[in-house]
Amino acid sequence: MNFFTTTQPIAKEGWKSIAFIGVICIVSWLFSFMTWFFLLLLAGTLFLYRNPERIALEEDDHAIIAPIDGIVRSIEKVTAHDGKKWLKVIMQKGLFDVGVVRSPMDISLIDVIKKEGLPLSSDSSLSPTLRTKMVFVFQKKVDEIRMVLYAGAYSQMISTSLKRGRFKVSERLAFLAEGDVGLLLPLDARIKVVLNDEVRAGESVLGYLAHKKVTHEQQS
Repeated sequence: MNFFTTTQPIAKEGWKSIAFIGVICIVSWLFSFMTWFFLLLLAGTLFLYRNPERIALEEDDHAIIAPIDGIVRSIEKVTAHDGKKWLKVIMQKGLFDVGVVRSPMDISLIDVIKKEGLPLSSDSSLSPTLRTKMVFVFQKKVDEIRMVLYAGAYSQMISTSLKRGRFKVSERLAFLAEGDVGLLLPLDARIKVVLNDEVRAGESVLGYLAHKKVTHEQQS
């Protein structure tokens, strides 16, 4: 099911899990059975689905802001199946990182495509092609940007909002329980991070899009 990830302190994607574990906590307390364990499980689930406020550290309209908490694992030029070349930046979400995925800039969401796959880890050589993934297609003036959410080996949960159209920078647009996020950027984008840099969604600057003139035809 798709949710609209709100500004509430707990992401809506976690409400069902939290309610279920909460009921178990009550039952375990009534029967004095492993109450402490289920309370710890409830606390861990609340932590997993936390939904903090974030403010971008750069106000430049061309700044590319990290869409997910994690570590930069790859920066490379790639060629897509359609022959288009991209600069690809992959960020790996840690187990205890916030799972809320945010808009990398003020941008228009054109399309969302989900492809079901296998529960593979990011270390697998087959991971990029066979993992469950969700592709977001954005338009930023004359530039197209794509963002790919790859599900992890232990959780296939990827959810996205029902909203389409314009998103503000750092606005919540999806939730990834476990996995990686790849940004496909124009080749002339300037990247400011390096491998193993830690980034925070909605705050950290990954780089900048090149300044380009928009013609009358492109505006229309």
